Amino acid sequence: MADSPAFQHRFDPAADLDIVRGSSLDLMVGRKGAEVIGLTLKRPDGKDVGLIWRNGVINPPDDGFWPRHAPVLFPVVGGLHGNRSMTTQGSAVRFPGLHGLARHSRFELVGAPGRDGSLIYRLDSNDETRAMFPWDFTLTITYTLGPMELKQSVTVLNRDSRPMPFQLGWHPGFPTPFVSGAKKECHLRLPQGRIRRMLNDADCRLTGESVELENTGDFQFTELELDRTYMFDLTEVDSESRVVELMDPDESVGVRVKFPDHPHLGLWSNAGAPFICIEPWQGMDDSVEQEPFDRKFGMVILDPGQSDVRTARIEAVSHQKK
Repeated sequence: MADSPAFQHRFDPAADLDIVRGSSLDLMVGRKGAEVIGLTLKRPDGKDVGLIWRNGVINPPDDGFWPRHAPVLFPVVGGLHGNRSMTTQGSAVRFPGLHGLARHSRFELVGAPGRDGSLIYRLDSNDETRAMFPWDFTLTITYTLGPMELKQSVTVLNRDSRPMPFQLGWHPGFPTPFVSGAKKECHLRLPQGRIRRMLNDADCRLTGESVELENTGDFQFTELELDRTYMFDLTEVDSESRVVELMDPDESVGVRVKFPDHPHLGLWSNAGAPFICIEPWQGMDDSVEQEPFDRKFGMVILDPGQSDVRTARIEAVSHQKK
């Protein structure tokens, strides 16, 4: 495939991933799950910074921590009771674990970088997906590499004859720190505005209770609560204000995650692990008392022939140390 002047693309068949080199950022995407494997900031001083947890590591070590990087969550966010559920119309769904089927599926690359630096991946429903989720759909994921940001655009198309329920999310992990310092001293900043924390039990099931967050600067996270997952409803936050910032203690490097089309947010990591996942969501886990699949919190019902588009961005932030 021809490269544009600004971007260089190559496919690594052994690792089954695409590599795009840009002016300030390099990107690696695995065709399994269309998952971002690496996003590297190239700084003028030559000291490149990996912005994604386990940045560029194809086969991570068995260290007891989360082995993934940035999976796409579809058609469910989080988990179901016993990994299965049923709609009010009697359609059964089941998945191999958390977060649905997209992260386990191999996508087809249908567009490589032109002048806009985009990789376009597509997953069409098939016998394997229909055994888990009995609707016909097309899931298209586009990653566009800019000078200092990565944009993700996800399009869900309902090709079925029935309305299709789905949830959607992105699960990128970020190292803490990116360069230096302690995790507990990193700056994690949530958007200004009315944010509700949705309370959950030890299995991430929604309890039906919530508390309004008092946002006063850095969010004071704890390892225990990160491991249980912080779950937030940002429905009442202006869409363009849905931005979460994670910075090293000295503020020299970090990321801003922007998610105008996702009204919900998760923050998670393994307790004591040097990363934090900042997860834009549309929808959340099951409730303690399981509801029908199509009535889960944040479920989208997409009519036949209709499509739904959601975008999110990871912006690299880099400052010279004083």
